[in-house]
Amino acid sequence: MVCYCALASSDSRKKRAAKLSGAIRPTKKPDCDNIVKIVADSLNGIAYKDDAQIVSMVIEKYYAEIPRVEVEITEVRQHEDLHTVHA
Repeated sequence: MVCYCALASSDSRKKRAAKLSGAIRPTKKPDCDNIVKIVADSLNGIAYKDDAQIVSMVIEKYYAEIPRVEVEITEVRQHEDLHTVHA
């Protein structure tokens, strides 16, 4: 999950360029955990039955000209041999 935060209109050209290049990253609200909660809850019943099914997640915050949240969901398959006991 990548959250692209809005740029401040008061930013200088230099600061704006640093933000867009990733040299300066967002450290203010919204917090990453709040972003995850809102997005995960909103995808209940759409991308999965329940967000309890999420077993791994990476979230990053950047600045961008167009604020948005991008989500990539991949299915994790259980290995059949995990349940096999080897003697």
